[in-house]
Amino acid sequence: MPRWGRRSVLMAGGAAAILALAVGPGGRGIPAPPAPAQAAESADARNPYEGDPAAIERGLELFNQRCSFCHGTRGHGAKGPCLTCGRFLYRGGTNAQLFATITAGIPDGQMGAFASSMTADDIWKVIAFLRDETKRRQAAGDPGVTPPRTTTQ
Repeated sequence: MPRWGRRSVLMAGGAAAILALAVGPGGRGIPAPPAPAQAAESADARNPYEGDPAAIERGLELFNQRCSFCHGTRGHGAKGPCLTCGRFLYRGGTNAQLFATITAGIPDGQMGAFASSMTADDIWKVIAFLRDETKRRQAAGDPGVTPPRTTTQ
């Protein structure tokens, strides 16, 4: 048996199976976002609820129920990182990367997977809320928010 031991191999295999169910074809009807490396290179996934006031309000409700304990009121950070500051350290901050992090969690981290307890639509609504809150904070000149990147040629 390799240095990791049988239990580690079984746990890793189980995690891979859970991830496959969470984001693979047929896993609760959740479409698989691009892999992290691909997501940065390809166009970002379109959030069907971005800019929809009713969906953003529902996203806030879901965030308060599921996420605020760790990520603080309105995603401003607490035990877990700020999600409305314009900085994402784990997978990155594209829609596809956020969707993947919420559905599959962070292996060996405290962020759990929500693919089995939230629908894809609800996850997209949470992301729509996070985007809206980030824009609101940027517009207010909140110093805790990283300004959006602009490209100049």
